[in-house]
Amino acid sequence: MIRLQRIVIAMASLCLCVASSSCQNPASSLLSYDQNEVTDSIFGFYTWEYGDLTLPYRAAVVAADAQQKPALVIYLHGGPKRGSDNVRQMQEPAIYSIADYLLRSRICAIMIVPHCPYTLEWGEGTNEAVKALIDVFVSEDLVDPARIYLLGGSMGGTGSWLLTSAYPNFFAAVMPVAGNPESADADAVATTPVYTVMGTDDNLMTIPRVSSFVELLKERGGEVLLDTEDGWSHVQTCEDSYTDVRLAWLFQHTR
Repeated sequence: MIRLQRIVIAMASLCLCVASSSCQNPASSLLSYDQNEVTDSIFGFYTWEYGDLTLPYRAAVVAADAQQKPALVIYLHGGPKRGSDNVRQMQEPAIYSIADYLLRSRICAIMIVPHCPYTLEWGEGTNEAVKALIDVFVSEDLVDPARIYLLGGSMGGTGSWLLTSAYPNFFAAVMPVAGNPESADADAVATTPVYTVMGTDDNLMTIPRVSSFVELLKERGGEVLLDTEDGWSHVQTCEDSYTDVRLAWLFQHTR
């Protein structure tokens, strides 16, 4: 069982019920848990309705400073965790690596983890819904619009590339891991700082597909870093890429 260090919930007045009458105030539910030994239970259950698409998501407030307007951190999970139960996506260790870093670094943040339906992939079919959900957090003045971050691995990595491509000049920085950028628009993505990671033993996503796109970003003046980890498989790349050094680079950026 993956454990997080103690999560400090400092914004009990925040209401994240943005779309569904069935969703609850996460602040009250989060505060009811044992904060000395928490897992995915710190993430409340919510539902976002956008057109014909129902997008369940989990949300947590990770706050080290109640006076600081929180950043918004979006994590897109991989393909095997698709579904509708709003539970499977929380099995990815990367979620807890990111949340733990935010806590230890005293970065006040709201972290949301949407759940992609079985019939879809992150990208063209979901971009508008995810962006609309983000826009509600911004319009309700719950987060700092200059500090919106996007991360994801595998299908979530590809989705991060595509969402960044669809909305240039929007995210403060993004971290797509083991994802495919080939259908993204390099001109659009170059407007956003990117840190991407690939493994040499990844049999699902080969390095040249990413390194070629990274060169296109550099040619366009984009701020981009590509790390290649020797011997890492696809799964290991998705799980172990979110190191303190890389996350520090990501979260130091503002829009």
